[in-house]
Amino acid sequence: MLLLILFSRFALSQSIVVWDQLLTHPNSMVPELLKRALEVTEDEYGKYHILPSEAMEQGRVIKQMQINRVDIAVFAPNEKREKIAIPIRIPVTGSLLSYRICLIQPEKQAQFEKLNSLESLITHNVIIGQHQNWPDTKIMEANGLTLWKANKYSLLFDLLASKRFDCFSRGANEVVQEFYTHGYKGLVIENHLIIYYPLPLYYFVNLAKPKLAERLAKGLDILQKNGEYEAMFSAKFGETLQYLNMDNRIIIELENPLLSEPTRKQMQEGKDYYDQLIRKVASDHE
Repeated sequence: MLLLILFSRFALSQSIVVWDQLLTHPNSMVPELLKRALEVTEDEYGKYHILPSEAMEQGRVIKQMQINRVDIAVFAPNEKREKIAIPIRIPVTGSLLSYRICLIQPEKQAQFEKLNSLESLITHNVIIGQHQNWPDTKIMEANGLTLWKANKYSLLFDLLASKRFDCFSRGANEVVQEFYTHGYKGLVIENHLIIYYPLPLYYFVNLAKPKLAERLAKGLDILQKNGEYEAMFSAKFGETLQYLNMDNRIIIELENPLLSEPTRKQMQEGKDYYDQLIRKVASDHE
């Protein structure tokens, strides 16, 4: 009887295959915001249940979305990605992904204290570790930086610990939780610099599921208007923003030549709001 009830509930709800790295993201706001956006739209769009995808890296999940094996993923946009999946242009973690902070080995801090510009990063031959399939990689290369590329996210922490490169550049939405997870390898959060370039974190929906994209966009809009988005942002990032002390860091700005025009417009129109949100949350947690 129990199996029959469970089968009936699943049969009457929408199955949504979600990328496993979205559901296990270093910051819990990423999966929790998705679930709330789906929950607040149940009256209009119906019940749902989430099925995690098999484990895979970012490059593969994009291909899996093209053959209808993954419905929702989360990553930074570029023009190519926005043609093969539907971007939901409400940044999942505000503008925090744009603010890049290094994980380093502690003995490198003195070297980073001397850096204050893009030119200094280049002339001091700072090597930055990156995943070969991330948009950040092409952004940094376009700005003249030297990179060490790997094909697996988790491997980059070990490579940094092995001194293959100087900095593993992470979003302000990720770096503290990753430090808690990987700090035992002898890594610390660099305390002097921010590398900034406009880069949102979006949910992407399979092109074959426009109704699901509509549902997700509507759910996120509801959460922004009813205050849940800001409350979740504050709860998830308040201590992080206090810890990172972003107002007292040197900001090095890079160009991002990969943004599509609609995404560039969203970033420009939303920058003041999201930056004010960062300052407000940081101030509230002092």
